[in-house]
Amino acid sequence: MLHKIKLVLIHPLLILGVIAYLECIPYESDLGKIVVHEMPKVGDNFQIAGDLAVYYYNGKGKYSYGTSDCYFSFGNPAWATKYEDGGIKTVDAQVANQIPLLGNMCDSTTHINFKKSISAQKINFSTNVLLENFSNISHVACYFLFTLSLLYYFRLHSKKYWIAFAVSFVAGGTLEFVQMFFIVGRNASVSDQLRNTLGALLALGLYAGVCALKAKK
Repeated sequence: MLHKIKLVLIHPLLILGVIAYLECIPYESDLGKIVVHEMPKVGDNFQIAGDLAVYYYNGKGKYSYGTSDCYFSFGNPAWATKYEDGGIKTVDAQVANQIPLLGNMCDSTTHINFKKSISAQKINFSTNVLLENFSNISHVACYFLFTLSLLYYFRLHSKKYWIAFAVSFVAGGTLEFVQMFFIVGRNASVSDQLRNTLGALLALGLYAGVCALKAKK
């Protein structure tokens, strides 16, 4: 009985189901729902109504964050944070389009200059930075476990390594695609797919190493 329970718990479909659930939870927020007809204040992060892009206003113009990784690298709070609590202001297009675009926050030179203006404490101890780092670890860990489960269930197949890697890679890519087009508030990320792949490769390496050690005995 316990053996059957163990086989169910480590089954690839169950593990993939858990991963899919975690990656496809809709992310609802008030971002974009409250639109103001006023210029951002110096230091504000703002969004143009109807546009998902987020900008930083320095008093002379706006800088685009470009990606969510860029946004969070500055220690910014979660997307759903209210403007009053340090979140993003949504400005109507008529006002926002008057602000010149000066560059990208994460261009090499710009990024360094802006980083200097943000306290180390904010960068290192921001709740959202910690959550982002946890996300990085979770992608690697989840696909590490998923690939190990695939290797176990295909252990007698001569091409188990190729099968496990291919299934893991395609599953990760498919979920990123689903996030981008079907899940509210979620988006696809190349960096997440790279972390998924890293988890799969680590599992393949560990499994191959253990098999090699057993073969020597």
